[in-house]
Formats: sequence, structure tokens, C-alpha cells
Amino acid sequence: MTIDTLKEYADLSEKQLYQFSQYYSLLTFYNKQFNLTAIRNQDETLIKHFVDSIIYSEMAMLKKGNRILDLGTGAGLPGIPFSILYPEKKILLVDSLNKKVNFLNTVIEKLNLKNTTVLHARGEALGRDENYRESFQIILARSVAYLPTLSEYLLPLVKVGSYCIVTKEAPYEEEVEKSKKAIKLLGGKIDIIRNYTLPVYNNERAIIYIKKEQKTPNIYPRKAGTPKKKPLF
Repeated sequence: MTIDTLKEYADLSEKQLYQFSQYYSLLTFYNKQFNLTAIRNQDETLIKHFVDSIIYSEMAMLKKGNRILDLGTGAGLPGIPFSILYPEKKILLVDSLNKKVNFLNTVIEKLNLKNTTVLHARGEALGRDENYRESFQIILARSVAYLPTLSEYLLPLVKVGSYCIVTKEAPYEEEVEKSKKAIKLLGGKIDIIRNYTLPVYNNERAIIYIKKEQKTPNIYPRKAGTPKKKPLF
């Protein structure tokens, strides 16, 4: 399997294909030093990271938003693929680990992704910052945390009427059910869930669309660490 495999899943220009190739090379090189992702095999990286991000992007309604946040982006997934696919969108990548932020700054520079910036921050702090609170049209999160906890990070940051779009691996039904109270408290609701199967490996996944219907109460998000220790069940 080679980088050309991606052309089976997206209409990529030569520039975009080259950017994916650069990203793959950087990810492979730096992953050996900093353990950025558990997936190291080439075929798995191409399908489970890149193709999965392409499928996610097609289902994430990105055309409806110009200011997009990828929270807990890690090694830049799905944010970097989204930046390559949608160069006209403004995308902010956020992670709490310096090694990942430094890696992402290198990727952005090497790939010349002028639409993308990186911020070193925790979700709780970002949600209380007036520069970011309720300012994003779309927020992405790729299996970052337990959904009741994740909702407390995401919903304070998205505008009323806009969406948090989260991916989860199956089985996810119990996790979704336990998140409904938290999502309602935070001003949102689960609008729709769409299932898909990852090619080659046949992993069952879902994209969960959480719509924000009203402002999040000012007491949320709670202080750092609390959403994880004491989820809003």
C-alpha cells in the first residue's frame, strides 16, 4: 500500500497528495522519537489515520463552517488531513502536550499550511477564555475522551446553532446514553449518529453530531481535571 491509495477515497490534487506524503514521512520520523501515535505500520497509518480522516471530513459538514477547532488533536488527526483537504478553512489544532504541539508546528511549516495554527492548551482552560468560548462553528474530536467528559470540553467552545462532531469506535451506545445528561446541561443535544465501516480493516465506527441549542452555563467547564474525575452523569 502506498500514498497513492488515498486517491481511491478522495479527489486529491498533486499538491495535496504530496502534502499527505510529507505528513506521512514526518509522522513516521518523529513517532520513533516522541511516541506520537501507537500506530506505526504503513498500511494502518494510511487507512486508520489518513483514510479515516478523509471519510470523517466528508461527513463532518465542513462546508458549513469557516472557523474549525480540532481539540485533543494529538499527532494532528484529523486536523492536518482536514487542513490539506480544505485549505480555505481556518483550522485551530489544540493539544495539551508540548511534544505534540512542537511536532505540529513542524508539520505546518513543512507543508506550508497557511490556514492552520496550533495552540498548547487544556480544554478546560480554553473553554473559559473569552477569545475562544462559543466562537467556533465546528469542533472536531476523534475519540479523545469519554463522551460525558468530552462534552464538557467541547460544548462551551462551540457557537449556539453549531456542531461538535465526534468519532467513536463501536460499541458506543452505552457511552452515548450516559452522555445525554451532560450534553443537555451544557446546552446541547445529540442530533444524529451516522455509522460507517473503515475500509480494509472493517472497524465499525460512528460519527456523533452534537448540536448546541443554547448557551453553556458559565460554571462550565469546571476546573482542570474535574470533568475527567467527576463526569456529568
